Amino acid sequence: MIKSMIERCCPGLVESGPDTTSNNIDKQIQVWKKHRQNEVHLLLLGPGESGKSTILKQMRILHNSGYTEAERQQYKVVVHRNIVECMCAILTAMENMGMRFSDKDRVTDADCITYLKPCNAFQTNLSPSDGMCVKRLWNDSGVQNAYDMRADYQIYDCAQYFFDNIERITGTGYLPTVDDILCTRLETTKIVEAKFVCKGLSFKMFDVGGQRTQRSKWIHCFDDVTAIIFIIALSEYNLRLAEDNKTNRMKESMQLFGSICNMKYFTNTPFILFLNKTDIFEKKIAFIPITTAFPDYAGPNDCESCKEFIQNKIISLNRNPEKSIFPHFTNATDTNNIKFVFDAVVEIFLEHNLKSAGLV
Repeated sequence: MIKSMIERCCPGLVESGPDTTSNNIDKQIQVWKKHRQNEVHLLLLGPGESGKSTILKQMRILHNSGYTEAERQQYKVVVHRNIVECMCAILTAMENMGMRFSDKDRVTDADCITYLKPCNAFQTNLSPSDGMCVKRLWNDSGVQNAYDMRADYQIYDCAQYFFDNIERITGTGYLPTVDDILCTRLETTKIVEAKFVCKGLSFKMFDVGGQRTQRSKWIHCFDDVTAIIFIIALSEYNLRLAEDNKTNRMKESMQLFGSICNMKYFTNTPFILFLNKTDIFEKKIAFIPITTAFPDYAGPNDCESCKEFIQNKIISLNRNPEKSIFPHFTNATDTNNIKFVFDAVVEIFLEHNLKSAGLV
């Protein structure tokens, strides 16, 4: 069995015929073990819209030369599609809640944008005049009031960023920036793999869809996992699932973390916990207390206290005192933050390799 693995991993190293010696086989096994020791397989898990795909994009930016101009151009339709989806979400919510525009002329602008929604996801192309429709709608106080009530309906986190940059994004010759790409939202419906090297270690990182309908695919990635990066969006403590409008997103995330963390399959697998979207959380906590999701919280309503409470609450779901869980607060759209956090993660594996070699 080991011989066949060596042949797959290091083709040509295994000699054949009567001259193959035991020492040669032992040497080849050591080569295979060293290769495996320096290869880290990371599995990104977590519910939908927690930020898994954004982390994968950051690995490409930090370790794989980022995006070419042609690749950035391909994201233009995704950006434009996200803008249409977000504005239509607000307009639908306004209709459902009986809200009106402050300026009746916005009805024409709304018709213009809703007309674009049925377009194929990869054919949406907003013109400068479409952009002005979005800008006028975004500046309408009725739309702003509906946006302030976004906890009552489903809308992407990228909405305000794209609306605030609408003239640039719909201008002639628009080419998405790296920040634009990081803010895009495209549902992951297949297993996506990224390969890169960091500090001498070879990484394979796998991203799988987080929606309930996609989780059946997770098991196909469980083999040979070095560690799991589980991502939970801190900012979703007051939101409900897109798949189930009665279930709190934070509660769903915690239930999912507890079930995966305590699987016998991962008894000896390190868990790296990314508590993501700290930027949105810090703004939200000033207006919406975490007692929305945690009625037992009795501490002050400041950001650091609330973050620490949620972190401890999640880690306490681990029932194995021997399991290592490494928590980090992250903002997946901030490249500097992810570089700092991932460098700390890499140190965990470097230290593990040193211990395995008996050097520490």
